Amino acid sequence: MASNSDTILVIGHRNPDMDAIASAMGYTYLLNTTGTGAYTAGRTGEVNAQTRFALEKFGMQPPPLVADVWAHVGDLAEAVPSLRKGQTLLEACQLIARTRRPAPILDNASPVGLLTGASLFSKFVEALSSDSLLKLATELSRPVESAVDPAGTVLLAGERVRDVVGQALRSDQDEFLVLDENGKYVGLCRKSALLAPVRRKLVMVDHNELTQAVSGLEEAELVEVLDHHRLGNVPTSVPIRFHVDPVGSCSTLVTERALDMSKSFPASLAGILLCGILSDTLVFRSPTTTPRDRAVATQLGQMAGLDGEAGIEELGQALLAAGAGLGMRTGSEIINTDLKYYDQGGIKAGIAQVEVASFGEISPRLDDLKSALGSLAASQKLGLALLMVTDVVRGNSRLVVEGQPRIISALPYARLDDETLDAPGVVSRKKQLLPAVLAAISEVV
Repeated sequence: MASNSDTILVIGHRNPDMDAIASAMGYTYLLNTTGTGAYTAGRTGEVNAQTRFALEKFGMQPPPLVADVWAHVGDLAEAVPSLRKGQTLLEACQLIARTRRPAPILDNASPVGLLTGASLFSKFVEALSSDSLLKLATELSRPVESAVDPAGTVLLAGERVRDVVGQALRSDQDEFLVLDENGKYVGLCRKSALLAPVRRKLVMVDHNELTQAVSGLEEAELVEVLDHHRLGNVPTSVPIRFHVDPVGSCSTLVTERALDMSKSFPASLAGILLCGILSDTLVFRSPTTTPRDRAVATQLGQMAGLDGEAGIEELGQALLAAGAGLGMRTGSEIINTDLKYYDQGGIKAGIAQVEVASFGEISPRLDDLKSALGSLAASQKLGLALLMVTDVVRGNSRLVVEGQPRIISALPYARLDDETLDAPGVVSRKKQLLPAVLAAISEVV
């Protein structure tokens, strides 16, 4: 199996929605057919209800969870051969001569210490300076643990390189024992590797802003962006392939690229990509929908074996129903399921979206939602924390807001008796709500 350094990660935004998961899976499949490298899909958050429905329907597994792309000590560890407690120093000499590396000493996978050439030689100095072969033979027969320096620095595989490199530089060691979270031996890490760790290569899909990207992006090597959102792109040190196009779904762009290459997708993956389009366009009712989305959806429906437009519509309605409703989730869970951050003039806003079948769901949960938004605003230092509650049946939204009063009052929406804001006809966070939010923030900056 290829290691992280051998593969290029294809990943969507934090708190991934259906389109972020679908476009990562679809683009990974497509890129792997080109023969230009090895790609693997990832996700930087839990899958939501819609995505779970789609994956189960089409019999697919979600991409692996990638918490961050920081360089970790474990990424640099090499599985150097070890010695067991009780083996002789003669065996240690033979192993070190063969590997040209220090020898880890283990006791049932638990480390006793590290045996280096220098510590080994120090055991033989007196014997080598005498004429007694018996004395040398006696030293060579001693157990390996007798020559270990127990004061050596040990690193944990899960530690970030940036957090331990200073400690490593202050150490006289050139190599360090690396242990897992259970204290078991993983390998050795060279000091030189800590100073210049290999950067993880990745492709961003369905986003291009640092605030929405997987943690640690600044230490990774971004090689490509495929997206359909506003520009807020991450700076790069070299030119990269960068494609942003105003369509309703990133899954549309993935599929168009495949069709341009005269390639198709397996039926199950075509179904997932179709769900990405249906979700992001609210089954073509969102103002972000373009003729290109509809055309691509038709072709994906054929690949997936659906029964024409009726089959696509049926899938779309089932998909929206699977993700609609506040349910028994806490206010925090509702907000964090689909949350994106934006920055305007130094003021940060967090905008979440949830879909319901009726606004009647809001009233009994309003206090909980406002409390969760207030906590989010405080913890993330937001000027505005907003939950967009979208009625997918009628195509309207209500806004639950917390934050700076001047920003809230500048929003162009009527305040209702329950202090939510009425946003009739607004269903798209990207195309309809976000420009209004950013304009309101600009008024107070």
